[in-house]
Amino acid sequence: MEPSPRRRRILPPQPDAAAEPGETILDSLPPELLSEILSRLPLRCAVRTAALARAWRRRWESVPSLRIKWRAGADPDAITGVLRRYSCPVIEFSHSHIGEASFHHSGIWLRVLALRGVQTLDLDFERSDEEFDEESDEQSVHTLHPSIFWCRGLTVLRLSGCNIPTMPPGFAGFPNLTKMTLFNVGFPDGPRELEALVAASPLLETLRLLHLEVPYSNGEYLQWAIQAPKLRYLFIDQIVDYGWQIADLPSLEEADIDVAMYSTHRDFVKLMTGLDRTKKLKISIPPEDVNVLEGLSCRFNNLKSLSLQTSLHLLSGVLSLFCLLRNAPNLEVLDIELYDDYSEDDEVDNDFLNAQWADDLFSNLVCVGVTHLTCKLSEMRFIEFVLSKARGLREFHVCLDEGCSKSNEEAVTELVKYRRASPRAKVFFCRADYD
Repeated sequence: MEPSPRRRRILPPQPDAAAEPGETILDSLPPELLSEILSRLPLRCAVRTAALARAWRRRWESVPSLRIKWRAGADPDAITGVLRRYSCPVIEFSHSHIGEASFHHSGIWLRVLALRGVQTLDLDFERSDEEFDEESDEQSVHTLHPSIFWCRGLTVLRLSGCNIPTMPPGFAGFPNLTKMTLFNVGFPDGPRELEALVAASPLLETLRLLHLEVPYSNGEYLQWAIQAPKLRYLFIDQIVDYGWQIADLPSLEEADIDVAMYSTHRDFVKLMTGLDRTKKLKISIPPEDVNVLEGLSCRFNNLKSLSLQTSLHLLSGVLSLFCLLRNAPNLEVLDIELYDDYSEDDEVDNDFLNAQWADDLFSNLVCVGVTHLTCKLSEMRFIEFVLSKARGLREFHVCLDEGCSKSNEEAVTELVKYRRASPRAKVFFCRADYD
């Protein structure tokens, strides 16, 4: 009997004794896969991969598409060090709650970011409630370094809590900028600086302006125009009306404007005419004694959704509403947010409402909502009027104000009595609870 052959044990190749743990496995991955992995990591984790292996000590510095994001309290020197070491174009740089200790560092960041062709820039500066300028008695606010104007590669810009410096002579604009958000941002040199900034961004599609600060003289703001041929979305939220006008927005699809309650001098017919191309519109109508939309002639043929803040117990408010409805033949969704108005006057009666009727008034209306309802007689008359006239209506949402004197049962009992022109119309009821 012949002896069986001896089996030899084949051992896997041993790593080089000089190599660091894990280096062979990591280096075996394709470079493009390594870059993809690192680009998906948070910045802190990507930088810490330098400790994995000798070959990785500087790998993160040349990873394309690395997003550089910092939270509140980040070491400003560490931020500067990362920016100077990173050699690729910066896809995104964001820093939330930049404290006063980092204000002077932000100029260095902007200079480096401009050289790196930063595309998305999001800077949120903190405003101290304790520090004020002694001469003007105004809050001390950080002014951005002029290097912001050198960031020509920007596609998205979000700024908060700072002032914009004077635009340098010959500024060529932001040729690639598509989105801009300015929150609590000041323009000490006047609103014409903002006007020029918007006009110098020919590809701008989204513009959000919230609580801006611009100087005024003799109690008035200098008028300036928003001119952006590619703008599709416009959002303005201001405590006061600071003189903006719409010049020409041929591509506008959606507008959300919340300044009207404080705009007693604005020409609303002119404003609405500039918004006539929108598909979705949200706006406030001031509680004036006159119809601020009287004479409105432009057609809102694209308008599908209208959200309106107004009063239904003032003739002027209801007249403004009907001016819009008559000029929006394709409207499908109507949301009405009522003012917090505790007046007991009820000016709107059935005869007045019937006088506004036209056969095609609610022809495409499918959904209506009324919030902050206090069950005043004029408000209930309007709800009854719409339910009895809108033949294609499917949903009517009613939300009682927390301060409404009627109980839920009383309100619902009243609503179910109303005749409905549409057999598919359903009424949904709720009551606001701010707690």
